[in-house]
Amino acid sequence: MSVGPVRGPSALPWNRLTSEDSVTLGEDTPGTVIVRRERLVPGDPAWLWDFHRAHSMLLAPLAAAAEREPAQLPDGIAPVAALTAWEALCTALPEELRTHVPEPGEPADDLAEPAELGRPGGSVSDRVLRQAVQERDRVARGSGLRAPDGREHIPVYLVELAVRDLGTLAALLHRLTQVLTGRLHGAALLDRIAERHPYPLGPSTASSLCGHLRILLDTLRPEPSSQDLALLRPLLVTSAHADLVESASRMLTAEQEAAYRRFACRVADAVCPGDLRESAAFAWRY
Repeated sequence: MSVGPVRGPSALPWNRLTSEDSVTLGEDTPGTVIVRRERLVPGDPAWLWDFHRAHSMLLAPLAAAAEREPAQLPDGIAPVAALTAWEALCTALPEELRTHVPEPGEPADDLAEPAELGRPGGSVSDRVLRQAVQERDRVARGSGLRAPDGREHIPVYLVELAVRDLGTLAALLHRLTQVLTGRLHGAALLDRIAERHPYPLGPSTASSLCGHLRILLDTLRPEPSSQDLALLRPLLVTSAHADLVESASRMLTAEQEAAYRRFACRVADAVCPGDLRESAAFAWRY
């Protein structure tokens, strides 16, 4: 899965409310008002892989470095606050998305030859398609969310996230982007963190580690539109309440299917920025 260039928060309007945002207010400490917004989150292992990797490969190591070697940290970052913000986002997710942390080997190497087939001359595109079909079917099975033609969709969850947590992570990403672009103080520490946290299929870089955080933020930025949210809201239930919803009520209409496809394409564009073919293949899985 390719990771595109990291973008700063100039294109990510988390710090201002818009008429399309669904907002609720809450308090986590006396006298503190927390603005929360509704977001759609995919129950997709490929997306969750990036979500959890942002924590394990970037945010947690930065917070640890703040204790062990604070002088090496990039200037102008708050790693402990960023880690706390990620943990708050994770807590807001349904339990099944918090407890199923993808294994180190997920997602699988799409180009690897299946051992049981032993066909070194097989088409790479055939293997990619076959594995994509298997993954899609595995993830969607039992979601109860069906397209008008009966195909079962990857599940989608409606959650409420605190604006300040998204803003804290956006500020960190923006500053890390500046540090890496200019090779400023702290870039060497980011490089060392990347060396200590390789991917299962090869080395990582400081930019690729930031890419996980970018994907998280690009997916959870202000969306969907009020129209799409109104269309999808009746279908979005957590697994804890799935037994209370009749299957017929989970069949998407043509308008709901279009709203679902817009969400799927948004996630795909976040995961596969700048690559139309990869983005289309990713969205197809939904």
